[in-house]
Amino acid sequence: MNSSTIRHLQEVDSTNSEMKRWLGVCPDLLSHSCVYADYQVSGRGQIGNSWESERNANILMSILYRPTEPMHVRRQFDISMAVALAVKSTIEEVLSDNLDTLDRVSVKWPNDVYVGEKKICGILIENTLAGANINYSIVGIGLNVNQKEFISDAPNPVSLYQLIKKNCDEQGIRLILQRNFKLYSDYIQNNIDRLHEEYIKALFRADGNMHEWALPTGEYFQAKIIDTLPSGYIILEKENGEQLSFAFKEVSHVIKLKTRDHLT
Repeated sequence: MNSSTIRHLQEVDSTNSEMKRWLGVCPDLLSHSCVYADYQVSGRGQIGNSWESERNANILMSILYRPTEPMHVRRQFDISMAVALAVKSTIEEVLSDNLDTLDRVSVKWPNDVYVGEKKICGILIENTLAGANINYSIVGIGLNVNQKEFISDAPNPVSLYQLIKKNCDEQGIRLILQRNFKLYSDYIQNNIDRLHEEYIKALFRADGNMHEWALPTGEYFQAKIIDTLPSGYIILEKENGEQLSFAFKEVSHVIKLKTRDHLT
């Protein structure tokens, strides 16, 4: 990747917004072009949530993805799988000398990345359509690297620094992440079966055991993860053998915190 496809800013409202502005000036910007920033004034998460990040501490970046052949909007979850696996692989590479002593790195459906039961990375994907097909996607990634403490009300954040008690090379990690996203995004149109297989193996709590889930109504139930559909729906099997499918935000993991249950 050359310098014409990378943009670095000290401060920005959000890297996804900056990527949109860049595309407004350069509509033919190459796939896998990248914007990264030292600080986001208005970092965004899923469903309007904010993203906490210290200045000069973490990876805040957005990558442009253009499908190499027509890709129906119904396949947008493929992009989610690719970027989540790219982040997971990057974290495992960075922590390779410590993996034996750390909790498992996993993907919490649909695309948060966890170490144990703590969130280390959030992903926000925004798609632009051409008819029924995806014209391009802006993949926003917030990876906690060298942040030593979190002061927001986020319930379960963690950083690489907190895991291994030393600073990590943010720029080196960013380059690994870009490389891994290129690898996994190639699977979208060349090896979707492998992408899905790796994603299922990577899922948080996809261990064949029953875990607690919650519905928006407040109902709690036990179920195990069976699979995900191309639409992104997750398939759960309850204790009585009944299988149900849910879209994002139609069901939540229940994570036990010291003070309360967290639904995520």
